[in-house]
Amino acid sequence: MIGMEHSSGGPSAEGQGVRLVHEADRDRYEAVDGTEVVAVLYYADEPPTGAEGGATVRDLRSTIVAPERNGEGLGSLLVRHVLDEARAQGLKVRPTCWFVDGWIGRHPEYADLLASSTEQGSAEGHGGDGR
Repeated sequence: MIGMEHSSGGPSAEGQGVRLVHEADRDRYEAVDGTEVVAVLYYADEPPTGAEGGATVRDLRSTIVAPERNGEGLGSLLVRHVLDEARAQGLKVRPTCWFVDGWIGRHPEYADLLASSTEQGSAEGHGGDGR
């Protein structure tokens, strides 16, 4: 696998040996249990526009969890990891994925990562609220 890989630890999905992998060449993050990909978050990076200090905007487009693994917290685990990595890299995010948008709404400590409405540009009308 190409990209960063993190083993996670904790009380839920993490405690079951789920690894979080950034597949940068495929524009996605994966939650991997053993050899099985059990959740994926797809994104696309957009070049800096000059707003917000010229930060790259990572458009978080779609989160998919294997149906048989729903309810285990895998989506939340993946979103938190992606947002933490975006913060560490100085990126802004646009949550066009409804799951990511709702997750950030429930975790206001990540609201500072949201791209301004100037940066959002083409995202208007895609379920965002113009943040």
